[in-house]
Amino acid sequence: MPLSATAPKAKAPRRRRVRRSNSARILSRSFGLLFPLAAILGMVVFIVKAEYTVSFRSPLRVRLQWPVVIAARTSGETTEAQSDQLGHRLTAYQQYACNKFASACRIALAVQRAEIPRGDCETYHYNSDGTLDWGYFQINTVHLKRAGVNLHDLLDCKANIDFAYQLYTEKGFEPWTTYRTGAYLEFLRKF
Repeated sequence: MPLSATAPKAKAPRRRRVRRSNSARILSRSFGLLFPLAAILGMVVFIVKAEYTVSFRSPLRVRLQWPVVIAARTSGETTEAQSDQLGHRLTAYQQYACNKFASACRIALAVQRAEIPRGDCETYHYNSDGTLDWGYFQINTVHLKRAGVNLHDLLDCKANIDFAYQLYTEKGFEPWTTYRTGAYLEFLRKF
């Protein structure tokens, strides 16, 4: 008879079950929650980036403002100008201007860039004749004589673009020196 058949079975030594510490359990549970949240956040960023443009601006102004501008993406109206002179997508304000100026979008953006290359909204420039140019399209203070126009509005980008479009519908691009002198042509090639 084989020896193993008659001999009592020896008990295998019990393995001690290793308990994870509370911090290890919390950490693994946290990673289990973070992964789905990261996936959802990634999807939201993808959807927002596909439908909107995001551009950053200074959070400080005469009054506090949100430092991020999110605007609906435009499609058919800006087919001629899809990027700025550096190859970047148009900013929210550039798209807003293109929506206003429509077929004259490229010229309007070139005039704006020739006036103030950085594209700041809250800026002004002293002229030799004692007047000032204000805002995104550098609207001259001679236009303050019109009803409903004030300096505060000219520092707001959208209001400045709206007023620039109003000037354009009345006089074309003639009110802008950079148009009359041809300085805008350098920027026109870049849109």
